[in-house]
Amino acid sequence: MAMFTQLTNREVAAAIAKRLQRWRIDPKGAALSASELAKRSGMGLTPLRRFEKTGGITLRNLIALMRAMGLLDRLEGLVPDPTSPSPMDILQAEQGKRVRQRAPRRKPRRQEPV
Repeated sequence: MAMFTQLTNREVAAAIAKRLQRWRIDPKGAALSASELAKRSGMGLTPLRRFEKTGGITLRNLIALMRAMGLLDRLEGLVPDPTSPSPMDILQAEQGKRVRQRAPRRKPRRQEPV
């Protein structure tokens, strides 16, 4: 998905639509026909086909499609929780910890003969 930063919004939408279409068709994925997915999601067949062709879809329909294909949990990590520390915060905290060094050993005192 790092390649998405180089694409326009329409290109990103089309790429997501193609990935979901491949997942829908693949026997290792959802293995659903378009009409079966439309029925399970409660979405019309025409809007589903339009989405798979152009990438245009409402958020609610996208959620319904992903739920019907068993992919709804993938949306959980879509937007990070702002209260959780970022990876950079964690790294800086680890680098900021001081490692205690052991004090140098003292030389034993020589006892003078009495």
